[in-house]
Amino acid sequence: MKSFSKREADRRTFLEQVRESKENGYLLSSKKIGSGAFSKVYLGYATQEKMMQNYKLASDLRNKRHSMVAIKIISTAEAPVEYTKKFLPREIYSLNVTYKHLNIQLYEMYRNSKRTYLVLELASRGDLLEHINATSDRREYPGLEEEEARRLFRQIVSAVAHCHNVGIVHRDLKCENILLDERGFIKLTDFGFANRYSLKNSLMSTFCGSVAYTAPEILMSKKYNGELADLWSLGVILYAMVTGKLPFKERQPHKMIHVIKQGLAFRQPISPGTRDVSPPTLPLSPGAQPETGGLFVPICPTQRTGTDSAWAHNLCPGTTVLAEDRAPPAGSSLCCQRWVWTKIHVRLVLGNPIKALGRGGSWP
Repeated sequence: MKSFSKREADRRTFLEQVRESKENGYLLSSKKIGSGAFSKVYLGYATQEKMMQNYKLASDLRNKRHSMVAIKIISTAEAPVEYTKKFLPREIYSLNVTYKHLNIQLYEMYRNSKRTYLVLELASRGDLLEHINATSDRREYPGLEEEEARRLFRQIVSAVAHCHNVGIVHRDLKCENILLDERGFIKLTDFGFANRYSLKNSLMSTFCGSVAYTAPEILMSKKYNGELADLWSLGVILYAMVTGKLPFKERQPHKMIHVIKQGLAFRQPISPGTRDVSPPTLPLSPGAQPETGGLFVPICPTQRTGTDSAWAHNLCPGTTVLAEDRAPPAGSSLCCQRWVWTKIHVRLVLGNPIKALGRGGSWP
């Protein structure tokens, strides 16, 4: 429990934030809708005066028919210098350059010596993990309905592909960083680890992201291609959407490498509904390799395809999530030879009997 002095200091800080927001044309509410290591996000309202001054804000909120925004307040006085000088500018740049796509919109930024304020688009229906949890509560099997999973994943891939097309890699893709607005459309958010790149095959070295969604090459502390690392995370997200669980679970990076190396354990039976909607070109045996469609995410980054590949835009209906272990392809890199060649074929299902997600926005 906080001491009286701490509560009083927090109260004074919040009143300062209310005053500073009002001076910049926003009414800050006390409703906290998110938090990070050095930031808090509050529900706010744009004043009429501000909407007259900010065209981007006015046009977007006019379509939404409300004045609500999310105000992210970063304590730059408390954050490490590396964050304020390196990661925060990258986040702001990424939000600006990806404007007007299925990403959270940055309307405005204002700052002082203590804090930086980011006025962001509000996504009122929470994050994808919460949505998966809530949906699993209402269904016989965990995970999302096939049609909904396909619809949302198309939007996610489109948003990530847009980032890649303008030279931005996200590097922290996970269910918690995918929000839903009031209409149920996805919004990609939290560009704190995002970075720009000029050359398509340029390599990065910063370890970032959540272990459960992080590509093996990053876990092994190797230099990596940011686009291909994002692609691995997309595979994890889609698996989570249709099964209600993460494909690989381990908190420690070195242990996670071992877990991935064992291959994907997926033992669920295929539901009758899947058989009804599966096209004849896709075999229903878990040990068989699909002839077409599906998500293809090999461990070896050199064997991954980009977000502009066929699977990204033409997800086959009525397919199942399964894993296949086989020998590395002839002529594959040394990286492939050292690993069991594991492919995750994600084919969307109606349901499965795997245990549901934990509640309260966390995985079991």
